Amino acid sequence: MQAAETDRTAVSQRPADSVTEIVFRLTDRLYRATSKDEVFEAALEAICEALGCTSASILQFDGEQVMRFVAWRGLSSGYRNAVDGHSPWKAGQRGASPIYVTDILQTEEPAWLKEVITKEGIRSLAFVPIEAHGQIVGKFMSYFGSPHSWNERENEIAVTIARQVGFAVERWRAEEARVVVERELRLSEERFRLMSEDAPVMIWTSDANGHCRHLNRLLREFWGVTESEISTFRWDETILPEDAPHVAATMAQALESRSPVGLKARYRKAGGGYRILQTEARPNYAPDGTFMGMIGVNLDITEKEDAERAMRESEARFRAMADAMPQLVWTADRLGRLDYWNTRISEYAEGSTNPQGDFDWTALIFPDDLAATKAVWEQALETGQPYQIAHRLLMRDGSARWHLSRATPISDRGEVQRWFGTATDIDDLRLAEERLKESLQRQLIAVEGAGLGVFEWDIRTDRTIWENRRMYDIFGVAPDEPSPGKDEFAQFYLHPDDAPLLEEALRKVDHQDPSYRMVARILRKSDRELRWLEVSGRFEFDGSGQPVRLIGVAADITERKQLEEHQQLLINELNHRVKNTLSVVQSLAKQTFKGGDPAAFTALDGRLKALGQVHNLLAERSWESASLAEVAERCISFQGADQLRVHMEGPEVQLTARQALTMAMVLHELNTNACKYGALSQMTGAVNLSWQSSSDQLIVTWAEEGGPPCLAPTKRGFGSVLIEQAARADLQAKVERDFRPEGLVCRISIPEQRVIS
Repeated sequence: MQAAETDRTAVSQRPADSVTEIVFRLTDRLYRATSKDEVFEAALEAICEALGCTSASILQFDGEQVMRFVAWRGLSSGYRNAVDGHSPWKAGQRGASPIYVTDILQTEEPAWLKEVITKEGIRSLAFVPIEAHGQIVGKFMSYFGSPHSWNERENEIAVTIARQVGFAVERWRAEEARVVVERELRLSEERFRLMSEDAPVMIWTSDANGHCRHLNRLLREFWGVTESEISTFRWDETILPEDAPHVAATMAQALESRSPVGLKARYRKAGGGYRILQTEARPNYAPDGTFMGMIGVNLDITEKEDAERAMRESEARFRAMADAMPQLVWTADRLGRLDYWNTRISEYAEGSTNPQGDFDWTALIFPDDLAATKAVWEQALETGQPYQIAHRLLMRDGSARWHLSRATPISDRGEVQRWFGTATDIDDLRLAEERLKESLQRQLIAVEGAGLGVFEWDIRTDRTIWENRRMYDIFGVAPDEPSPGKDEFAQFYLHPDDAPLLEEALRKVDHQDPSYRMVARILRKSDRELRWLEVSGRFEFDGSGQPVRLIGVAADITERKQLEEHQQLLINELNHRVKNTLSVVQSLAKQTFKGGDPAAFTALDGRLKALGQVHNLLAERSWESASLAEVAERCISFQGADQLRVHMEGPEVQLTARQALTMAMVLHELNTNACKYGALSQMTGAVNLSWQSSSDQLIVTWAEEGGPPCLAPTKRGFGSVLIEQAARADLQAKVERDFRPEGLVCRISIPEQRVIS
């Protein structure tokens, strides 16, 4: 303990001027050093001399960020190899402070390490960080052979030496960069010009009044001052006028109080332009305690300030953009503490602030969703991975709305620095999705209830997806078996006679009409039973107009086909019986009128035959309907009139079976009269039969021309009565006859609702 106290006293009582001299000598040697070895040698000498230690070393981080010995004094290679790579700090760390170990034997370090250190003759040691640009780049260590307690002055000396060494490291890094640049410039004079020395550190001293006493080379170059001009140089005149009052007041206060000072301001550089310098200065005392002035360093932080200003501008742009977004936007620090919301937070429930100052986001979460949200957020913080969750947030009006929240980490060297997140209101979308699901479910129920199978066919791969069990039932396929593609369907399921139907249906596919329909027979796989299949669907097309997918439904219509066949059989039988009945009626009429009026029999026979013709037409149409044009053609053809003399024109109009029979009788009477007395009784005559739809009725017009002069009858015959009564009873039609000299015009007006189409 006596030896330790002696070492401490020796350093504490060392004259201040000797320490200053050591520092100045170090500064001068560092300035004049032409290699890193000279820098390290000067530093080791200053460390040992200023701190009175027995040995010292300097270590730096290598390319792999491991602390390695680069210079030493009084250390064996065995010791260096044993402790090489050890460091209490990480590369690039900021704000580190020296670490002093009074007695290694009194620490909790591993026994092997204590043995290595004491075997080297070391009992006390110090770790002093060396910084460049504010980041740790290495350290120097001082070693003592006996326990040693460090005081503030020793700490100040150590920090000053470390700072000077750091400045030198910065200068050498800049110098190395300059050398590289110059070497590159020499390779291409077109790309680069010779650059002047660019150093990041400037050293100066002042007298007690603030006048310059010393400017190092870097600072002289910055201001364009020679050594002979230093004593009269007015550095305060280079300050930007806007910054001058603040600098003058701050420096005056530091000189008066003889206290450390730190400030930044803009200074005019030689050659024009202003640069931002960060100044750090401390009071400088003579050995007798006289205040000599200040000693300080200037760092050019223009780029840093520009970057920070750009960051602030970027932050402002980000906030403006975030406020314009329709989502809730937030940021958090690396620990997940929220520090920013965009203005949309005003739409949400009021939160609170934690004691740490961050926003309590849990106040926004719907209580039932809070546990799940916390779990997802904590996992993201632990793993550093993005997260996404759908949950409900509480609104300012007390309601809860579904949101999709996402967060993404911003990392640097694998370490999360910040979190950026958004919360998008999906409540309306979620409601729409639920309604869509309900609609789809209702459709599925309807499809299932209708016995329809649903399928999808990928044309490019010829793969199908059967989307419900009904498809498997229709084809007799087990649910665990694969569904067949088009080729397999055509080969193993489709009835051979119906294969052309499939190809024809596919050939008709057109993106103008994407609908698809086919009725064909299939053979079920399970029992090879013949079944009728009706397929309906819709094709989807790619950008070139080629079909790529068919979505459709399939129905087993076997029972319907059987009913249709049975119905057709009944219709055919009925048709046969009606024909037989008409034949019997005609035979009875012939017998009844035998010996009577031949004209009366001919008229009745014609009417029966007209009914027979329309009856045949309706039988062909399954007694559902017949077109007006077909009815007219059958009646006029039957009458034997020259069809070239009868012109028909009109849109497609469908009549019910009863309407068709009535219209047949009306046209038969008109045609018979035209052949006997009207236009068709002469070769020059003709008939124009036309029909057209108006807003509320169908108008059928029979117009004769070119025949004998037309005279109105003096009495109404049976044919006229038949036309009017039949048209009125079955068609609710109005019949108008105009006996013009050039020929009869008969207009039949039928209400629109009485016809099918």
